[in-house]
Amino acid sequence: MHFLELKIPPVAILLICITGMASAQLYLPHIGLAHWLAISIGSLFLFSGLLCIMLAVWQFRRHQTTVNPMQPENTSQLLTTGLLSISRNPMYLGFVLLIIASGIALQSMLFPFVCLVFIIYMTRFQIHPEERALHALFPQEFKRYCQTTRRWI
Repeated sequence: MHFLELKIPPVAILLICITGMASAQLYLPHIGLAHWLAISIGSLFLFSGLLCIMLAVWQFRRHQTTVNPMQPENTSQLLTTGLLSISRNPMYLGFVLLIIASGIALQSMLFPFVCLVFIIYMTRFQIHPEERALHALFPQEFKRYCQTTRRWI
């Protein structure tokens, strides 16, 4: 187990990424979209990301299992339906959509790089440990789930 695994809450990583991208915009050239277009496209990604996050949280709450990403061992059941039949990590997918939304609204040339860094970090230090915990809790079910549902999309 690496010392960064399950140590930094995913929301904090999201905020670091968006804040870093916004700060860098003070020194970097912009994409060059019309302001109204950047806000419109960014809003579409924003609402899509928030919808992914809210639907996933609602599904976890409805089935009375934990949404705490720092303690995956407290998961009471493996959810595989609804949005979780499309992505094993719909909340993190929603976070990526929020980074894209922010990047487009800010007209940041960095947002593809920031998305990539976020995905790599989350996969290594958050998702892999979560998957180990789920595999320990639900060995056969989780194995089948991984065979039928992609990690991201």
